[in-house]
Amino acid sequence: MREKKSIMQNVDQFALGLYFALLVIGLFTVFAVSYDSDTSRFFNFSQTHGRQMVWMFISLIVGFSILTFDSSFFTKFAMILYAITLGILIITFVVAVDINGARSWLQVGSFQFQPAEFGKTTTALMLAKYLSMITGQARSFKNKLIAYLILGIPMGIIVLQHDVGSAMVYGSLVFVIYREGFPVYEVLFVLFIGLCFVFSLIFGGDPVAIVLSIAMMAYVIFTSLKMVRKEKVKGVSFLIVFCSAILLFLLGAEVMSLNLIAIYLGTLALLVTAVIMVRKVKYFKIATPVFLYVALLAFVIFGVKYITTDLLEDYQVQRIETLLGISDDADAEYNVTQSKMTIGSGGVAGKGYLQGTLTQSEQVPEQSTDFIFCTIGEEFGFVGTFIFLLIYLLFILRIIFIAERQRSPFSRVYAYCVASFFFLQIMINVGMTIGLIPVIGIPLPFISYGGSSVLAFSILVFIMLRLDADRLLILR
Repeated sequence: MREKKSIMQNVDQFALGLYFALLVIGLFTVFAVSYDSDTSRFFNFSQTHGRQMVWMFISLIVGFSILTFDSSFFTKFAMILYAITLGILIITFVVAVDINGARSWLQVGSFQFQPAEFGKTTTALMLAKYLSMITGQARSFKNKLIAYLILGIPMGIIVLQHDVGSAMVYGSLVFVIYREGFPVYEVLFVLFIGLCFVFSLIFGGDPVAIVLSIAMMAYVIFTSLKMVRKEKVKGVSFLIVFCSAILLFLLGAEVMSLNLIAIYLGTLALLVTAVIMVRKVKYFKIATPVFLYVALLAFVIFGVKYITTDLLEDYQVQRIETLLGISDDADAEYNVTQSKMTIGSGGVAGKGYLQGTLTQSEQVPEQSTDFIFCTIGEEFGFVGTFIFLLIYLLFILRIIFIAERQRSPFSRVYAYCVASFFFLQIMINVGMTIGLIPVIGIPLPFISYGGSSVLAFSILVFIMLRLDADRLLILR
């Protein structure tokens, strides 16, 4: 009993208080969405808010049970838990329930859950385990590759399940990898892929590929000339091979009418020229930009088409195109339009709790899940939403504070993973409701209706609190 008491004393009370505050806000918000003055009773467990209450209590039981675990448990079994998660994600391909085009839900009796939600915890634990093992060696190619594979494998499986939204949330862990010493250009490269996707939709793949190739050729020319001066390569020999590569590129472009493959091969010819002419240069200085260029160009040529035709549903593509101004479809924009109208109707101070007329008339589809933020906007107005988002901000900042005070790299990395998950998921959900981000079906943590989401995020938080309770230990 002394040990349990000590653990509770060491648990961060501020973070725990904010967690409870978000749970309560979520429960009352779900109740407001489903409220009917004639039939609604707060302790009616057959209604939406009643089921949410049950999941809250289950989450609390599981969470406080986690506090009784030895903190070393999470380091010892991180790999096993991660492997189990991958297995369940793979099984989901076979037995998943199709919901809105995504095969990412498993059903056990009357209970449905999304393995990707719980996979956040195990992926964070595995990433924390590995990064804590390579402290000070993060820039090694092998170490970087393994770290990205730990993140990329579950992301890839989830993408193939047509659940792109959840995969994007996993992508937030790239910032954690950067925090642990990985080069910043690798993080920027991930963001640049997103820009290439957007520009490819707006302007088409060909112009984007041509711009990338021109930029790469400019880099090669600059680097090659620099190496010529530094390594004292014979200018005549360099010019002969270099000009031959340019002619090869121009000839291929002319014959194939600026076909992307011609551009691809021509640019690679320039890269090979640089490597051949400068024998003393370390190959990794050329290999990295070559790899990045090949990856970007392959994504533009093949990846964008694959995403828009195979991964995303037609309605999702339409929503993205409408947001970018490529097309004008009122049906695709309906949810967002109604959401913005509902939020705007709240004004400065809101209409009051349970007084939301648009909420009660069910004007916004999926208002208890993806668009629950607009309920807060209508009933509590600008002031209420500001205070609500401030609570989220304080929660994330407290998690970062917890991360920075850890002696163990494992605990620090895990806490940063938790902060990254919360930040990106909140940003995406709120951005969806106000029309800044395409609607991709991401719930608001602790607020949106959904038992698996509340339970998964609670597990995520309580493991962090348990590790923080032993923050003076070095976990291996």
